Amino acid sequence: MQEEERNEDQRDETIVEPSPKELTPEEAVAFVPEVENAQDLPDVAPFLVPEPEESESTSESTPVIEEAVADQQIEQPFYEYEEAVPVPEQISQGFRFMRPSREQILRWAPFLGLMLLGAILRYWGLGDKPLHHDESLHAYYSLMLMHNLENWLGCFSPTSSCYRYDPLLHGPFQFHAIALVYQICQWLGLPEHGVNTTTVRIAAATLGTVIVGLPYFIRDYLGKYGALVASFLLAVSPSMVYFSRFAREDIYMACFTLLVVVAMARYCRDRSLSWLIIGSIAFALSYATKEATFLTIAIFGSFFVGLIVWDIGARFTLVRNTRDTNAGPIHALTQTWAPWAVLMLAVVAAPLALLFFRYMHNLSLYINDVKTKPLADTFVAQLKNVTVAIVPWLGIALGVYVLVILMMEYFEKLPVNDSRRRGLAKFVDPVRQPLLDVVTTMPWIHWVFAILCGWAVFLVLFTVIFTNIRGGIGDGIWQGLYYWLQQQQVARGDQPWYYYFLLIPLYEQVGLVFGIVGVIRCLIQPSRFRLFLVYWFLGSVVIYTWAGEKMPWLMIHMTMPMMLLAAIGLQPALVKVVAFVRERIVAAREKRAHEEGQLPVAEPHFHIQPVSAAGAIATLVVAVLLLLPTLQNMFQVSYVHAADGPHEMMVYVQTTPDVNKVMDQVAAVDKKAYGGQQNMPVSVMGDATWPFAWYLRDYHQTTFINTTEQDPCPAISGNPPVIIVGGDCLASYKASYQETYKVTTYHMRTWWDEGYKLPPCVPSKNDTCEGKPTWGGVGPLLWLSYGDTPPKNAQFDLGRASSNVWNWWWHRQAIGSTTGSYDMAILVRNDLAR
Repeated sequence: MQEEERNEDQRDETIVEPSPKELTPEEAVAFVPEVENAQDLPDVAPFLVPEPEESESTSESTPVIEEAVADQQIEQPFYEYEEAVPVPEQISQGFRFMRPSREQILRWAPFLGLMLLGAILRYWGLGDKPLHHDESLHAYYSLMLMHNLENWLGCFSPTSSCYRYDPLLHGPFQFHAIALVYQICQWLGLPEHGVNTTTVRIAAATLGTVIVGLPYFIRDYLGKYGALVASFLLAVSPSMVYFSRFAREDIYMACFTLLVVVAMARYCRDRSLSWLIIGSIAFALSYATKEATFLTIAIFGSFFVGLIVWDIGARFTLVRNTRDTNAGPIHALTQTWAPWAVLMLAVVAAPLALLFFRYMHNLSLYINDVKTKPLADTFVAQLKNVTVAIVPWLGIALGVYVLVILMMEYFEKLPVNDSRRRGLAKFVDPVRQPLLDVVTTMPWIHWVFAILCGWAVFLVLFTVIFTNIRGGIGDGIWQGLYYWLQQQQVARGDQPWYYYFLLIPLYEQVGLVFGIVGVIRCLIQPSRFRLFLVYWFLGSVVIYTWAGEKMPWLMIHMTMPMMLLAAIGLQPALVKVVAFVRERIVAAREKRAHEEGQLPVAEPHFHIQPVSAAGAIATLVVAVLLLLPTLQNMFQVSYVHAADGPHEMMVYVQTTPDVNKVMDQVAAVDKKAYGGQQNMPVSVMGDATWPFAWYLRDYHQTTFINTTEQDPCPAISGNPPVIIVGGDCLASYKASYQETYKVTTYHMRTWWDEGYKLPPCVPSKNDTCEGKPTWGGVGPLLWLSYGDTPPKNAQFDLGRASSNVWNWWWHRQAIGSTTGSYDMAILVRNDLAR
């Protein structure tokens, strides 16, 4: 048993074990022992007791079986409390380069292989797809930022036209990241001065690849096989791959969110300052990426509050613990006030949450009302001014606090490295209240450094590298939230509440099915981390379903925790099959050795029986069968129909390859008339500004003609060689210029049929349809059965719906209409069109 424990302790290369020594109970709970039997584990980890991962054993018989059994041990139930087992104290050493051991290489290799797979899927043909409308905005303003920073000092002027944070374009991180990629590619001498459709997406593909590797750092929580499965599912998920090849902010936010989870889980286990700093920086980067971080705060914060309340209740006993090993979870849960405290919190929080959402809804109405909007704008402006005035004083207060502590330590008024519990920590039981123990015993230097690092990230990005300090601080704290509240009434996308319940099952088969299995397993065999994953997933589904804006790229904030749950759901079957195969291999080797006379006769003992293994094998067969359409969906949406909106629900109002045809014509005319110097005048109507502001970035004689309500189709002065128009003015300009210009029409954007929307409201004497949509579809069930044109009095047909989905999966036959498009035209002057 001692030898096995030593093997377990050596699994993680980040822990250096000194020679054993006697520890006080308070010191002992700082670290979590990993032992063979889950029932021997104390609940000392604030999230959970880590699930033992597979140990590295050189034995070929019994230890091989024990390592597989250990990997499927459930984590310590969060309702059990045992005596803390003293473990060796972790000591810190200076950083030094060390040659990795064979065990470390073997541990890293599978995850590095999966990251390589993820990188290939994300970087292959990265620039083939034309830039989406939103991508063109991000690409253009990132290029502007790069040029601004070349004249950094000039951007300090308040009258400069340099890039500033604008919540319309979301957070400043992606612009700094893309601008950095541009600059690096320029230094490397890449084509087009390092600015093209590939380099725009490199940052997204890179962070999408990072996501694949992050489960490695929580393998103690997921199990070794669980972490590998999670990495694989994240690597091949259709939504994770597609939006890692898409220059939008959501994949950045997803990466930083998962990094926050990893860092906090590791900090709660290791109490390492480096993980707390990583978590703080990741949170600041997420906040600087997208305003949806407020939703993450709501989900993570409410779970944190629930755990704190649980720990407070766990201090008070209801039933004396008789240590009855046969007592079930219900009995264990009722030993303390913890579950009742959480129940009381829920009873109080539920009506408060309803009142809060109603208040937010009314506030959104208030700030969007024409009469009251000026008052709201004035109030927010004043709030930003007050915030900017207060922030320096907060910094001074923090500095004084740190100085006082340092002085007290210097004059020995405050003990340094004292293991005695002080302040609130004296009232906390580290075994029963592990999360409270983390909070109350956190060294001051930890939270100070975390705040400083997070604030430094915020300051650098929102002030655009200190060129807009006053505006950046005020806007960064308040303007994003204000804009997000305004957009809740706009409800961009105008999608029904069940949008994600239709979108996710169409693409994520293996993740969805085994994600549900994982939820069930987490509830049956709960630990704090498992319950957190369930809460994160279900909370994301609820809150993104509630939010007014529903877009396909938001689905990754639900599919990412779903993949972690799917890994938990698949892990027991995978572990059992691996153990079964290894047992048979070992038995075969022993039998062969016996036949050769090297071993005495021994009856083989199998831990995994064929009947049990058959169920696990059947589970993996089902997983493989579900993986096939998932991989098919990933391949089709990412490589075949990446710019084909009518055939992919995930492809939302996507720019078509016809944009490249238009640009080819522009280049041909420029070469013919202006020698290819890109000095040719080009007029672009307002409806076609994006993405052509990006594509025509090197044509310096381009004129963008703005439209107004009074003059939606203004006349074009002169006779420019090329005119690009789109949208509502298309027919008007065709009629006006068809005699002097050659007109060629194309699709600018196309989209998936939206017949799945609810039927529109039809005005009647009893219902004026005020506040209700007067246009829509036929409903999800009829749409799945018949597309957007069902027969009269038609009903849902399961057979037809299944056939339509099957044909879409394997043949990409669109379920509804494929004619939805937003058109454009290029007008080439007759003397240049010949």
